Amino acid sequence: MEINRVFSNIVLAVIFILSYAQITYSDSQDRAQSAPQEVARRLFPRTALLTMKDSGGRPLSLGSGFVLKPGFIVSNFHVVEGAGSGIVKLINEKNTYKITGIAAKDESRDLAILAVEGVTVAGVTLSSRTSLEIGETVFAVGNPQGLEGTFSQGIISSIRELEDFTLLQITAPISPGSSGGPIADEHGEVVGVAVATIRSGQNLNFAVPIKYVTSLISQIGPPIPLNAGTKPSAAKSLFSDLGSAKSTEGVTVDSFLWDGSTPNETLGGDGHFSVSMRNNLDSNILNPVVLLMFHDADNEVIEYMVLSFKGIIPSGMAKRVKGDVDPSVKRLTTRISPENEFMYSERPYTKLVFRTLSFSLEEN
Repeated sequence: MEINRVFSNIVLAVIFILSYAQITYSDSQDRAQSAPQEVARRLFPRTALLTMKDSGGRPLSLGSGFVLKPGFIVSNFHVVEGAGSGIVKLINEKNTYKITGIAAKDESRDLAILAVEGVTVAGVTLSSRTSLEIGETVFAVGNPQGLEGTFSQGIISSIRELEDFTLLQITAPISPGSSGGPIADEHGEVVGVAVATIRSGQNLNFAVPIKYVTSLISQIGPPIPLNAGTKPSAAKSLFSDLGSAKSTEGVTVDSFLWDGSTPNETLGGDGHFSVSMRNNLDSNILNPVVLLMFHDADNEVIEYMVLSFKGIIPSGMAKRVKGDVDPSVKRLTTRISPENEFMYSERPYTKLVFRTLSFSLEEN
């Protein structure tokens, strides 16, 4: 009898443990399945559609933003640059709120904190993580082409380190109108600000890490009125024109040459190259930054890189700048000599797109 009682207790304990494990697994599965819905639920009430107008009241641009705290919205600087007035509308709300001015800005990183009358909703949660990982899931909320409240999912596909600037490359789609919207992690914490996409590329989208917004908060001051009737400055914000078909005027890139004639490093070649950055303006320029996109024989973008020159390029002059890519890019873009399978042309035979991203004018 005692043995049977002990055995029965053991069976009941095992059944309880298995049942609890099943419930726990089911709960965690439900939580995993509801993660995107929960992120959307958190971000939608705090994401905004920005409508900007020129000094004559004509539509100038559409963009996105998110609530930092009551009365303040984060967006891209290029969304509000040159605008005479603007209004904010939170997703799924009917009310609109007037932008009273720019409370803080970082033009080089394309960020602005806007003062907005009447916005009382609590702000998003900014991520305090010091590092992100390639491959982690992210979510984007914005208003592409004015389509209010568009939610998309992707991953961090790369973390690009420029000379003094970090940029997140993500697969979550970004379109014109999404600029300035929040990029969040699986916990709904904002890790970046949507900034640009390369239209001719395959899902090449970019976000500014949230750490730059965190640094900008300390600079919040009395709002400066929007710049009524003033055109954007000649010194462009980084990536401000990347989503458009235009290049930054006045600075061009040409004369691409491979450094060496073979992809074999031991023979002096591989993916080293040089390009010419040319200043066609009447003023000297400082620190130009350009984008290069390599296309293969099927006209698909297979690689891109950001190249910068640190220093002055005088008016009417050019500087030769060196860079390098993986040797496979050279093999996919450059014809092999029929006489020697190791010899390549000095120039790619496929399409190579140059786009100037930013530069500054030298002050007199």
